[in-house]
Amino acid sequence: MDTRPGQNPPKLTPLEIKNKEFKRVMWGYAPQEVIAFLDETAKAWEKVQKQEKELHDKVHSLNEELLRWKGREGEMVKLKERAAVEADAIRQKANEDVARVFAEVEDKANHIRTRTEDWLAQVIEQIEATERQKHSFMTAFRTALESHYELLKNEETDTEPLGARLHQFLKQTMGSGSQLPS
Repeated sequence: MDTRPGQNPPKLTPLEIKNKEFKRVMWGYAPQEVIAFLDETAKAWEKVQKQEKELHDKVHSLNEELLRWKGREGEMVKLKERAAVEADAIRQKANEDVARVFAEVEDKANHIRTRTEDWLAQVIEQIEATERQKHSFMTAFRTALESHYELLKNEETDTEPLGARLHQFLKQTMGSGSQLPS
């Protein structure tokens, strides 16, 4: 039997060990001791084979699980790559949205500024027109007051009666061809 490390042991079953028959010789071993030893050896060998099968099944199961995890690792790498692509797309979309919103806000601000400047120009124009009207009114009012003051002053110094003056005035405005009642 060759049992060097790294080689598979020969296929020997516990039943073969148990049922092994030896030639009987006259001066040989005691048959009952040999049979008892072979029974114990068969039981031990059965345990070894059972453990070997369990370990082989466990190794097989672990190899399958390892393959599943390696497959999942590939899936995870793909998911990570897809997530990175999606994150870049989201970042790009967010930057585009920020630029669009900023442009809209800037346009609205410019529109408000323009409307405010136009409104202020109208208000200033109205104030200036009101100032001109005030100045015209004040000038007209001052002129009227001065003329009334002159009339009052003339009235005090004038000795001619009002009726005569009115008559004189009408005469001048109507011309010489019209007749006025006396």
